[in-house]
Amino acid sequence: MQIVSGTRCSAERGYAFDCWTPAEGLSPGYTYGRIEDARYARNIEIRSRNNKRSLDQTIACSTVDEFVRLTI
Repeated sequence: MQIVSGTRCSAERGYAFDCWTPAEGLSPGYTYGRIEDARYARNIEIRSRNNKRSLDQTIACSTVDEFVRLTI
């Protein structure tokens, strides 16, 4: 299972999304200057993961509360 969270405002004054897997933990995403670019990259990540691994499920969440609920 992979959880994709975001889009969030990053410390580098841009927008990013994060990915989490049980094996790898939290992986911060690349920082984009525009929120539209970060959302586009997030959607591509979700689609590509779902296409590659039929057994793994990619779950998208938009808030920290959703992320916490899914990882507990």
